[in-house]
Amino acid sequence: MKDNEHLDARRPIISIEEIKSILSDFKIGKKPLAKLLGWGETTIIRYIEGDIPTIEYSDKLRAIYDNPYYYYDILLKNQENLTNVAFKKSKKAVIEKLMNSKIHIITQYIINQMKEEVTMGEIQTLLYYMQGFSLAFNNEPLFEDEYYVTANNIPYLNLYESLKLRGINYLEIEEDLLSDNDKVLINSVLNGFSWYGMKLLNSMTSYERSLLRISRDKENHKIIAKETIKIFFKDIIMNYNISSLNEIFRYSDEKFHEFRKREAISI
Repeated sequence: MKDNEHLDARRPIISIEEIKSILSDFKIGKKPLAKLLGWGETTIIRYIEGDIPTIEYSDKLRAIYDNPYYYYDILLKNQENLTNVAFKKSKKAVIEKLMNSKIHIITQYIINQMKEEVTMGEIQTLLYYMQGFSLAFNNEPLFEDEYYVTANNIPYLNLYESLKLRGINYLEIEEDLLSDNDKVLINSVLNGFSWYGMKLLNSMTSYERSLLRISRDKENHKIIAKETIKIFFKDIIMNYNISSLNEIFRYSDEKFHEFRKREAISI
């Protein structure tokens, strides 16, 4: 069907190249994708050969193209439409695409470990402490993303926008995406900080941010450089007598009592 009476020129129809990209990115064939979506077996083949999709079908394909999490949700819900081999192959591919940077892998690990009982704000704060203690103990960052200084205290803005799009949901990830050393550090921070609510965590990070020197990146955005965070956290482990990752809890525990005393005095 070269001409489509339902075609609305005001709405962009997904291109052949974009459809091919879906097939390539998610390691799924033309017929399996059509089956997964509950369409006729030759639907995707016809689109690749030049037929123009209806707006409804185009919108669905574009949603998949724009949002891998949307595809992953469809894949899980309709997996009975695929062979076991095709399902596993595509699932592996989409997870690899979703976990396209280490900060995303760590975030998913946090979500899984906390059984989805974590907010986007808590994730941002936990990542900051994980980065800080990694720099202090290992002299290297846990992930490459910069800490941006923003009015609403969202340092890892790209991640935040991604979570807004996909939500906080369990997602199975491969065990070897993180090293054993990474997991020890991450779990130590979770054990030390996840007990406390956002009130304490906000108080701690607001206080710490006031002590940290703000610099600029190449695009002139305000950041707190990794070297600045490293120096600050090395002082923390020295001042709070933290000699190993298993003792990270000492800092959060002492800060909890410190802020409780401040509140009691102010009352």
